[in-house]
Amino acid sequence: MGLFDRFKKNKKSDFQIAFEKNLKYISNLEKEVSDIESQFVKTENRFYLKVGEIDCPTGWIVVADPLAYLPNLEFSPILEKRVPKGKYPVYVSLARSDELDVRMCTVKMKIKKTKAVKYELANPTENTASFKASDGIVPGFPVDSGLVSICDEKVAKEYALFLENWQKENSGKNFYGDYFEKFFIDSYNNNAAYQRDGGDFIEWANPITKNKLVMVASGFGDGLYQAYFGYDKDNKICEIIIPLINPDFFGI
Repeated sequence: MGLFDRFKKNKKSDFQIAFEKNLKYISNLEKEVSDIESQFVKTENRFYLKVGEIDCPTGWIVVADPLAYLPNLEFSPILEKRVPKGKYPVYVSLARSDELDVRMCTVKMKIKKTKAVKYELANPTENTASFKASDGIVPGFPVDSGLVSICDEKVAKEYALFLENWQKENSGKNFYGDYFEKFFIDSYNNNAAYQRDGGDFIEWANPITKNKLVMVASGFGDGLYQAYFGYDKDNKICEIIIPLINPDFFGI
């Protein structure tokens, strides 16, 4: 039974209202710290956990759909502000309800241990923006496979090369069903309480370079998503977030 079908009887209109609010939420140019903080708690219906680490040999961060666009480095913007080179943990907040099942809410790459006191839209560099308008670049990145990823620019190029070679060696095969699916199944088996059947997140290490990236299910699926820089009290970037769902809209 599909998500909309579950609300068909008497909650369809309520869900549609919440869904439309969420569409505006994920595309807003600003994010309130309180909205994000309230997700990274542990309650009966909310939780958060570390889903992996990413390697950042250049410090230039790419946000993209890892299956539809990152393999060709299309619609895969590089964020305009560089972070220090290093290895960074990635967390995801999630919410659970009988109607929605388990849903990923916000992806957070933690750069410093300090607390974010404000969030600002993380614009792409001009030459890597997914879309451009007559008055300038359009922020955000499209999702068409129901997944978002965050990684370093060098790691993104390594990933694209790996998949190009894999496809040559596996003609006629699909790199999700014939390669990545098993990683998601393993993730589910290891953390079944915190994701849907089939898996909602993975940490993937390139077999050739060993550099890592993460993939996370994109809330309600396809759409245009935004990344934001989180700044601490010293105005230093301490995290990067990708909001997917605001659980408050759905009463979770």
